[in-house]
Amino acid sequence: MDGDGDDTIDLRALFQTLWGGKWVVAICTLIGAVLGFLALSQATPVYRASANVMFDLQRSNLVSVSDVFAEEQIDAAKLEDQMQVLRSAVLIERVIDQLNLDKSPEFNPFLRAPVPTLAERIGAYIALPPEVADIATNIGLISPPSPPPGPVEAERRERLSVVQNVLSGLALQPLGRSRVIAISYSSGRPATSAALANAFAEQYIVDQLEAKLEATRAATSWLSKRVDELRVSVEKSEAAIEDARLTLSDQAGQSFAVTQQQITALNAAVAEQTAEKWKLQSLYDRLSTALDEGLDLGTVSELRASSLIQRYRYEEIDLLAEKSALENVVNAGHLSLVALEKKLALVRLNMAHEAGLIVTATYLDLRAAQDQEQTLSAEVLRLEQKAVLQSGDQTQVRELERELDANRALYASFLARLQETVAQQDLQEADARVLSPAEQPLLPERQSERRMFLLVTILGGLVGVGLVFLLERLNNSFRSPAQLEALTGETILGVLPAIGNRLKRSDVIRHLHEKPGSSLVEAVRNLRTSILFSNIDTPPKVVMFTSSVPREGKSTSSMLVALTSRQMGKSAVIVDCDLRLPTLSKLMGGEESEHGLMSVLEGSCELEEAVLKNPETGLHVLTTVRYSSNKNINAADILASQKFADLVRKLSTIYDLVILDTPPTLVVADARIISKLADAVVYAVRWDSTPRGAVMEGLKDLRSLGAPVIGVVMTMVNEGRASKYSYDGYSYYKGKYRDYYSA
Repeated sequence: MDGDGDDTIDLRALFQTLWGGKWVVAICTLIGAVLGFLALSQATPVYRASANVMFDLQRSNLVSVSDVFAEEQIDAAKLEDQMQVLRSAVLIERVIDQLNLDKSPEFNPFLRAPVPTLAERIGAYIALPPEVADIATNIGLISPPSPPPGPVEAERRERLSVVQNVLSGLALQPLGRSRVIAISYSSGRPATSAALANAFAEQYIVDQLEAKLEATRAATSWLSKRVDELRVSVEKSEAAIEDARLTLSDQAGQSFAVTQQQITALNAAVAEQTAEKWKLQSLYDRLSTALDEGLDLGTVSELRASSLIQRYRYEEIDLLAEKSALENVVNAGHLSLVALEKKLALVRLNMAHEAGLIVTATYLDLRAAQDQEQTLSAEVLRLEQKAVLQSGDQTQVRELERELDANRALYASFLARLQETVAQQDLQEADARVLSPAEQPLLPERQSERRMFLLVTILGGLVGVGLVFLLERLNNSFRSPAQLEALTGETILGVLPAIGNRLKRSDVIRHLHEKPGSSLVEAVRNLRTSILFSNIDTPPKVVMFTSSVPREGKSTSSMLVALTSRQMGKSAVIVDCDLRLPTLSKLMGGEESEHGLMSVLEGSCELEEAVLKNPETGLHVLTTVRYSSNKNINAADILASQKFADLVRKLSTIYDLVILDTPPTLVVADARIISKLADAVVYAVRWDSTPRGAVMEGLKDLRSLGAPVIGVVMTMVNEGRASKYSYDGYSYYKGKYRDYYSA
């Protein structure tokens, strides 16, 4: 609903709005269908032929070249790539050359008869003066003729036009989740459509093969160049290693390997010499200790092993034996015994001297071993220093060797790839094949025509729907009680239906008497009940009826409420407060009193004399006499006077209900003045007529004065049309339960 501040979409209200404008939608849909039929009846028949191509076939490779052409699975994205290839200008030009389409007027517009443009047609009948033509050209209404293109540019434009025309009839569609693409072509001739569909399929396969061969040739050429480069790199690396080795040999006099061997041999000799040195040192220490301590030379194995010392020992033993034998014969000091002791001392001295010589020889051997060890160690140190220097230079050689190994491996790999590519060059196959070639269609294609007809029809229906909602949004009146209540914030007191078109007020009164069970009578009773129950403790006695603008059913509504009160046994009177355009006198069937409201206020007659009493309805009306309205009076001053207030107060003591029929609120200030005298103000709004802004402004004026507005009444409701605009409220439920009302 409008203005309710709710962002929720009311689907039932939208459907009801569409149902209310169903004839607008139906007419727009019909117009769309007719236009679509007329357009399609003038269209040239189109024939469509299709050829199916399957991709990603299994190829019989004799040599694996997966590194050169990797096998890939075809998915939706790759199928789309293939379709873009089918739409490429290169492939289209192949098809054009194959079928000579540039010689056909169907595809080459330059071969057709020229069709004059609208400007040329107008210019053929209307010749503009040169001055006017210059002005139109200067302001851009007429474009000056462009210079003719050169032969090259003309040929390019012609070729581009043919390519675009050929492409316009091509349609590509993947078939489900398979690897098959349908190549369809639409043309005005069946033979042309089939020929072009097959030509696209054939040229695509040819293009694939040529692309593969070209890729293979390019790969072979690149691999050949790369192999030659790598061969040269290997040769350069080998030469660099040899040069480096020769340079090192020249600088060191020998190679690093020989130096390493010498160091190894010398280290072994040093170890052996060291062991010999410590052996001699131990021997020398032992011999020296034995001599220094005066030990028996026989206890030292090295001394005992000497042949000379052994001979001296034998002599000593013999002399000792003789001495022992001689001591037993002669006395001590005997000359033979002394001579024998001298010999024994000489033998022992010789043996000691020989032992000293052996120790001295051992010492000399120890010194020689120490010198040899120092010499060998110095040589090892020299060679190691030399090896360190050679090792620094050898790093460059090892780097060159690693580079050589890498170049050799890369050269071998590329050489193998080159051999595989050369072997595969003559074994290329396309990744697609034609499953079913296109056949000439027997009948023109109707599916697109039906689709176009349906599209135009649906478009017409959508235009109708949009028009219905546009008219609904452009409507500035009230079409439902809920809408009126939501926007004004006032309570809906009642909804009075219209009983016909162009009826007089007297006809409405007659309907009220003749059909007491009609929907109008029930609506008036509901209105009266709502007014009386607006204040349960103190029911209003003085009720003012007003509206925004004239002709909103305000006077008729007040009259119907008064009549209903009379029918229910309550006294009621209507006071015509419109001193400018009095209307209630017409409700009395032309009966008019000599006196009226002005007469009572002036005191020229009594109240009882001025009140008209209708004999048929029993309705009491205090009218404004027609001639009184022509007097030069100020209506606002009169209605604001104390006399008028006293009159209203007096009427409220005589009658159970006093109804004040006032002029429209936005036209004059009378209604706002009179509202101070009323117990309740009823605001009348004509259904689907009164502007929303007028209603809001009128209520605002009354509220600014503190008028006791108890609610609004919607008048002159067309029940048939109202049911189209509302599915809830009065019109909807009244239509569902119409059995409660008499016809």
